[in-house]
Order: sequence, then C-alpha cells, then structure tokens
Amino acid sequence: MDLDVDMSELEGRAFTCDDKCGLCCLCQAEVLPHELPFFKKNHPDRIVIKNEPHRHVALALKNGEGPCSFLSSGRRCQIYAKRPHYCRQFPFHMYVGTRVQVELDLSCRGVWYGGTEDALVVGGQMVSEHAEVLRRTLQQSLAVHREFEDNCAEAGIARAPEALRRSLDQHLPDLVDPLYLAHVLDLSAEEEEMEALPATSSLPAYDRRELEASARETGLESLSAEDVFSAPVYCDPSGTWNVLLARDDRVEWTVMDDDGKISPVRSIDPRKVELLQPEGPGREVFVDYLRTLNRRDSMLGYAYYLVDDYGYEDPVANTYYGAMAAAALDLLWRSSLIAHMRGGKLDREGMIEGIIAYDMDRLDAPTIGAFI
Repeated sequence: MDLDVDMSELEGRAFTCDDKCGLCCLCQAEVLPHELPFFKKNHPDRIVIKNEPHRHVALALKNGEGPCSFLSSGRRCQIYAKRPHYCRQFPFHMYVGTRVQVELDLSCRGVWYGGTEDALVVGGQMVSEHAEVLRRTLQQSLAVHREFEDNCAEAGIARAPEALRRSLDQHLPDLVDPLYLAHVLDLSAEEEEMEALPATSSLPAYDRRELEASARETGLESLSAEDVFSAPVYCDPSGTWNVLLARDDRVEWTVMDDDGKISPVRSIDPRKVELLQPEGPGREVFVDYLRTLNRRDSMLGYAYYLVDDYGYEDPVANTYYGAMAAAALDLLWRSSLIAHMRGGKLDREGMIEGIIAYDMDRLDAPTIGAFI
C-alpha cells in the first residue's frame, strides 16, 4: 500500500541540538533487536530488560532512575555514533492513525531558534528508512479506526474530523481568553451535541476565582506522578533540569543533576500562581501552538481515545472541543507556573518556555493510534 504521509508540522523549521539541554537523555531509549549485538558485546552492563509498556531491552539509567548512563560531563553522549534509533529520532515522532504524520516534540529547545538541519528533510529521511514498518502499522491502525468509526456511527455521535478542525481553527484566537475556555468546557460537558464553537458575544458571566481554581486543579493533575523520577521535567535556558511534582496541594520544585541526584529548590503554593494571559507576541506563539495541536493527528487520536473510554456516550465534537479547550487551559496554567518560577510574564519568550515545559507531556497522552 502507498503511504499517506503528512509532514506539514515540519515545514519552515530548522533545528540544531542545544548542547546545554540534554532533555532527550532523560528518556530511557529502547534498544532495537538489530542494535542489541553491539551493546551485548561492548557494553553489557549498560542495558536492562524492561517489561512496560512491553518487554524490551533499554539503555540503563544512572542510579536506575536518572539520565542515560552514557551521558558524560558536558552533556556529551559517550556512544553518539552508535546511539540507538530512539535517540536518533528525537525530537521527531512518527504517529500512525489514518495516515502517517511526523510531529515535532516542541519541548526540545533546539527546534525553537533555527539551526543547520532542515526538519522537513530529516523527517522525510526517517519516513523513507522505516517505510515498511510504517506500512504494516498503518494497516493495523486503519482497522482500529474503522472499528471506532463504526462504533461512533452506531451510537449516532460521529463527526468528520476536518469539519471539527475547521470550526476550531476559526476560533483559535478566542482560546487565549480563559473565560472563553471555561464556556467551551461547560458546553462540551452537556449532552447536546455542539454544532460549532460558540461566539464570543455569547459568553456568560464567570467567577474569576472559580475559573482560576479549576485551571489550578487541572494543572496540578497534569503534574501528578508516582514519584519525582516520573514527574514532568522542564529544561530551562541555562540547561537546568527542573522537576515539578504535585503533592499534597503543593508543587514540589526540585532539580536533577547529570548524575541523577535530586536537590530540592522550594515548595510552591499553587494558589499564589496567577493565571496569566499571553500578551503581545506571546499571543501569536500561543495561537500558533494551538493551531499545531489542531492539526496533529495524535491530538485527534487522544479525543478518540476519550470517546472510546467513555463508552461512546459523548458526541465526538464535544469531546474534541473539550479536549482542545482543556489542553489550552492546562498550557496557560503550566506557562503561568513557569513564569512564576522565573519571575516573568507570557510574552514571546515566556510562552515559548511554557510550551517547552508542556509539549512532551502532551505527546505522551494516550491515543488510539500508534507512535513509531
């Protein structure tokens, strides 16, 4: 079968790895079967067996939970020329839904400020190198999506994805306003299907304190984890790995060093984090990111996952609009938290830092498609 590939997210982007960042070295890389002989022969003590999300071999981490054991001083990889495919692919994600779409992890600092590598060229090479695997996965994914569409049709909740995207695209600038987001979330929770997003002139009155409390609750939930080593990490401009863990109605802010040692910074009272709105060029950065989310098949796949998880009781339109509004509100709160930590605001730089702190978690959300 011919591959239907979309790489529009890569258009016009150039990147270069930021030597200070090393965020990808915090992701435990899987070792593929054809890569395993090299590590068994040369570094047998640097690989481990993992059973989640499936049984596989992975590179060992420092202290079992820190960064990759091959990370040396100066954030240099000791095996750069022989690093696994999973390391080489970062910051690209090949998502398979009803087509193949190459998405870019915007938590990678190197994709924000230009560089020497053309993202479109590199993404195209990756698709070409893995065309056969992508074809097989696409066949499986198409079968899953057909079953999903049949279930939606039977439940009377189906809606064409492009119609959803067009409707939302017309209202992206409105999503800057938390009051508008609250209204969309309220409508999405009703039984009646949303034919389109509401006009800004129809906004009811909202209690700002209740809205901020709702945003705070959503933000804290997104920062929840079993332990500090599973919590979200924000790599700041200096290259510091900031670990943010919601615990007992507080945000515990710690930093991780290159050896995996955790040191506390301070405990943040989330009630003191003001929910900010993007300002000046920051508004454009925020809207552009939402436009990216609206085009990502993985975001649509996340809404489909929710529809399936809720037992096909909620209209697809309500679920998608609600998921996008929730993501926008979550991003606003996460960005406001980063601005609170850094003493900044949501101007262009502040919004970029918020997206850097958020996008990796967004890409980790469940979906009925598959990342390759």
